[in-house]
Amino acid sequence: MLLNSSQTVRQSISREAIIGHDTSWKVSDLGAVQFQHNYNQDILQAIKSRALELKQEKAHQKHLDLTFITGADRFIPEINELIHDKERLERLSDYAGTKLEPYPYSVVGSTVTYMGPQEQDGTVDWHCDGVPVTELIPLDISDPIIGGELEIYMGNCEIGKSLTDVGAEPNPKDILTIPHKMGYSTLGHFLGILHRTAPIKYGHRLTLVLNLRSTERSFVDDNRMFYLAADSEQDKEWIDEIAEDVRVNQLPSYQKSEAIRTAASKLPMKIDQSVRSSW
Repeated sequence: MLLNSSQTVRQSISREAIIGHDTSWKVSDLGAVQFQHNYNQDILQAIKSRALELKQEKAHQKHLDLTFITGADRFIPEINELIHDKERLERLSDYAGTKLEPYPYSVVGSTVTYMGPQEQDGTVDWHCDGVPVTELIPLDISDPIIGGELEIYMGNCEIGKSLTDVGAEPNPKDILTIPHKMGYSTLGHFLGILHRTAPIKYGHRLTLVLNLRSTERSFVDDNRMFYLAADSEQDKEWIDEIAEDVRVNQLPSYQKSEAIRTAASKLPMKIDQSVRSSW
């Protein structure tokens, strides 16, 4: 059973407020929202325990200074219970303002991330997501912890990335800081939004990352195949998986969206004639 949405939101911000202007390449106006999730604690504990057991065998640190297991639901079946939970999807869709579905690619549908200095796990560096929508579910946050907050750059992603790519730090006044909290999820439409985890100076954080996309605009996606290949230890089956999805889902979704847009653009402009009385 999930709690009433209006009573559990800790903080929220729109996409336009983050970037500073509207964008067309998006699934909705969601920026980020943090809310009390009330997920089954036995399931979360089982995921945490198995994630810790699998760390040495399955986790990798490939880029972005992050140690992680991609496609974690392949190894931890309890993750699938959350991925496909109908009530969860309905609630996240409500927050996003558009119907969401699980991200379909096995290589990146779910991830477990390990962060902290003790074992040189690192913390994820500045980046913009390829997946459209992401839910961050803390499995464990040490007490105390110094650092580890979600940091969002308030402005155009390309401007911010041009700074961070050469090692410069954005102006602190341009950073929105969202601390993570046990029992709370953070849902973000981080496509085209620059963000990172603040470096952890003391402590650790273990997080379950579940990715989603819009059912109506499934073609809105920035995951490049070379980037997925860099993350994946799988063979080529995921490439066929993506190609089939493009044919069956993304292309029809795009064509339908374009037909609606084209039809709307051909409608005659309506002018309120009553305004002329004030001229």
